[in-house]
Amino acid sequence: MLKIALTGLGNIGRMHLEQWGKMDGCEVVGITGRNQEKAKRMAEEFNTTFFPDLQNLLNSVEVDAVDICLPTFLHYQSAKEAAESGKHVICEKPLGLNVKESKEIVDLCKRQNVQLYVGHTLRFFPEYVNAHEQINSGAIGKTGVVRLSRGTPFPGKDGSWYADSDKSGGVVYDLGIHDFDWLIWTFGDVKRVMAKQVKNDAGERVDYTLVTLRMGNGTVAHVELSWAKTELETSFEIAGEKGMLVNTSQDSQPLIVQAEEDDGEESYLPESLVGDPPLYAQLKHFKNCILHGEEPIITGDDAFKAVKTAAAVNQSIKKNQPVEIGGTNG
Repeated sequence: MLKIALTGLGNIGRMHLEQWGKMDGCEVVGITGRNQEKAKRMAEEFNTTFFPDLQNLLNSVEVDAVDICLPTFLHYQSAKEAAESGKHVICEKPLGLNVKESKEIVDLCKRQNVQLYVGHTLRFFPEYVNAHEQINSGAIGKTGVVRLSRGTPFPGKDGSWYADSDKSGGVVYDLGIHDFDWLIWTFGDVKRVMAKQVKNDAGERVDYTLVTLRMGNGTVAHVELSWAKTELETSFEIAGEKGMLVNTSQDSQPLIVQAEEDDGEESYLPESLVGDPPLYAQLKHFKNCILHGEEPIITGDDAFKAVKTAAAVNQSIKKNQPVEIGGTNG
């Protein structure tokens, strides 16, 4: 039985509680949140125990892993408390607010001999997993250009921590981190980035960012990010020498393979591609890694590479010039 302490009770925290509650072999033994009245209500709703802060929780009950669902700027302190207490760390993306904090978390977990898992859920979305596998199997040949797009409405109210890039990292850390991780997983470490950004009149609230990345295998990726959509919209186009992989969240088909077939027809993946919801599959995988030694799909070092890429993108925006990352993101 995996005994979980969960901290952070916003939308993501509630989603995690719901998924843990559906899963065998685990129990949320305590929760804590910044809004204590809300935390008390949620503790009653999810049949667990409220604690005033994480350290109190860790000192009061037996805990195997801490699930961190707090705002980005609070990840470091909670991960540090958990690791120093000898607890495994499950953390929502991004791992940290900057390269320094993220590296310290990775190194601390290694020193403390605790496992670290970061919620890069694209590795559990069937269409992205399938595209990754088809690219690696050579289904479209050598890749040349990749285009990814991810847009949502602004995720918080005006004046929220999302609007303060010193606390959230802006749209690059909030949305782009997903696609950066998938690109690194699929095409190797990022060598160079160039980015442009347009902000609206609210100053820190970002509407649109366009990023170009040179990947380790020579692939060029264009990533479009926006906080100006009316709903979540994602898409990708991956061009190879033998064909393309195409996906858009607006279509009913999860993934289209546009390849050069002998009969001239396009081949389509079945709509039944989707299995467990990605968040459930991700948390179940983390549980199995901790309890049963399952090989991690994503490591702390992987999560650090995504943060390092996001930091380079924000640096490129600030300097208005390309930023070299080097032969490895690690």
